Amino acid sequence: MSLVLLDGELVAAEEARLSVFDRSVLYGESLFETLKVVDQAPCLWEPHLARLTASAAALGLPFEPGAVEKGVRLLLDAEGPAHGVLRMQLTGGTQPGGRGLVAPSSRQPHFVASVSAAAPLDPAFYSEGVGVIVAPDLARSLPRHKSGSYLAGVEGKRRAERAGAFECLLARGEELLEGAFSNLLLVTEAGLRRVPSGSALEGVTMVTVLEEAVGLGHAAEEAPVSVPDARVGGLLLTGSLVGVLPVSTLDGAPLPSTTQTARSLMDRLRQREEASVREWRESSGGTAPITRERQD
Repeated sequence: MSLVLLDGELVAAEEARLSVFDRSVLYGESLFETLKVVDQAPCLWEPHLARLTASAAALGLPFEPGAVEKGVRLLLDAEGPAHGVLRMQLTGGTQPGGRGLVAPSSRQPHFVASVSAAAPLDPAFYSEGVGVIVAPDLARSLPRHKSGSYLAGVEGKRRAERAGAFECLLARGEELLEGAFSNLLLVTEAGLRRVPSGSALEGVTMVTVLEEAVGLGHAAEEAPVSVPDARVGGLLLTGSLVGVLPVSTLDGAPLPSTTQTARSLMDRLRQREEASVREWRESSGGTAPITRERQD
């Protein structure tokens, strides 16, 4: 029987319920985080929790980080796989009568978390790169927050699958913003470039990768990224579940190889993930070994 965490309690998945008048259903008002799980422990837990906490505060959603961590530990101890995915969602709470854009002052958001097993990506993606397409008419609303209002991402992924591509890059004209489920980084002669803050979600993995890039001696800058820029320098995709992926083609046309850059950054990212898993275990008194998987 599969279990989920609902408002601090472990509940059988088939018995977990939310109101049809929850604001997540009515308006898509919710926040979520997706984390990689290794040996029943989440990778990069602290920055993911910090982002969720900050977004909840910005949107006026009551949130207790300590209670959430306690509940997630219960869930992972009971259900955590050797390799998988943890998804956490904070909803907007029930809207009385099911009408009204303004949330009641007494709102009580719901917190839901689930975990499932998932195999690592095909190693060929890391050695050969992946193909992406561009959607010049898709962009997410409120991109500073990882919101459950995710239609742009859903549509982008649908277009990617229809085109036989791995990912769809959301864009305004020729200005690239982010992937349907990932962040993008431009490779330049000096180092790496991310899109301006506020134009796309500030991904936890992307920020970690940029920190490691600077540690390796690469420059890191923040500036717009265009389709012509990508055709000159090449692209990387970053994300909790994909790590660091080189992009081989853009709308079917080959891009400069970024495989070596991706490989070195992926190695550094693995080290950070392993350190975060150790911190999670040590903070609960656990001593179980870490399984290191190769993705190159």
